[in-house]
Amino acid sequence: MHTKSNPDWHFQRPELADYYLKSFALKLSNSRALFARRRMGKTEFLLQDLGPAAAKQGYRVIYINLWECRDNTSEGVASSVINSLQNSDGFLERIKKISSKKIGTIKLNAKTPMAEGSFETRFEADKSTANLMTNMWQQIDQCQDTILLLIDEAQILASANNGDLAAALRAGLDVRKQKIHVIFTGSSEHTLRDMFAKSNQPFYNWAPVEPFPLLDNLFVQHMIAVSNHILDRNYHLTDQQGIEAFNQLKQTPELFRRFLEEYLIRPFHGCLSAIENALAKTYTDQGFDSLWSELLPVDRIILQAIAAKQEGLSSKNTRIKLGQYLGLAEIANHTVNNALARLFEKQHLSREDRGVYRFEDDHFEEWIKLEHPLPTW
Repeated sequence: MHTKSNPDWHFQRPELADYYLKSFALKLSNSRALFARRRMGKTEFLLQDLGPAAAKQGYRVIYINLWECRDNTSEGVASSVINSLQNSDGFLERIKKISSKKIGTIKLNAKTPMAEGSFETRFEADKSTANLMTNMWQQIDQCQDTILLLIDEAQILASANNGDLAAALRAGLDVRKQKIHVIFTGSSEHTLRDMFAKSNQPFYNWAPVEPFPLLDNLFVQHMIAVSNHILDRNYHLTDQQGIEAFNQLKQTPELFRRFLEEYLIRPFHGCLSAIENALAKTYTDQGFDSLWSELLPVDRIILQAIAAKQEGLSSKNTRIKLGQYLGLAEIANHTVNNALARLFEKQHLSREDRGVYRFEDDHFEEWIKLEHPLPTW
């Protein structure tokens, strides 16, 4: 229930949470891997729907965001698990403490700092990561409850630097399948599929990989209803206006929230202005300029070509054209392949089919079309 002074911006998804928990209860599987593009509501669902629902059913819920500890993933995982299991507050109590804090704007930061993913527990500098991992498994074995382990941005485990960690996790989880259920989520479909489908990967065949169910017009209608409860009647939005804005923002929940924030602040400027401002802020906040400047020239031209829907990147004619843009006679085939490999590794691109690629972040693609379009072919 929301009030004008305390609006409830969270669109609850109890049926979806119940679906995953029932699959575990029926022992159909003990793990799932879910993928969706960035900003599509995965983390919010884990923290505000699935986690609380599991806690009510008696699970001990542990949430880890690997992106937040990507610089030292092994220590981050072990520290997060130990800290969570040693914390006397349950998952629901920690969620309530976070929810009770007053929020000045409608921004809903799904990655709200909480015990599971933080580094509040500090370990002595001389404790090795190996000791931390051992301690982590000991803490897990001492826990009397069934554990639901929520691993967000799981594609981080597929990086070469985390090969040993992935192997150690797989080994530890294999012998605790009755005690630990795992939900992996990731924003890179390509990397997540490789992580569970390639025989040379530690997590090969360990969890079914499936798309995360995306938010739809019901989410839009909820957000419009909450907004209209705050707005002056003269500036109320219709469901149709909301749906049109949602579609223009590529059905991205995070951007739709930004649109509503812009509209709530300046409703007299209208919907179009709010959409434009939401996109502009996204481009700035995501640091697309910096991302672009860090790329090699050949990587940039590959991205420009894909954004322009250019096919046949490995064909001789295309490589000659791309080379001309770079001041070369021709780009070698292996140069194109190396550029694609780098862009896969950085999670800018994924492969849909042989010779067919798509951006992991639709808004990065739109930004390239706007700021760095491929010259006329």
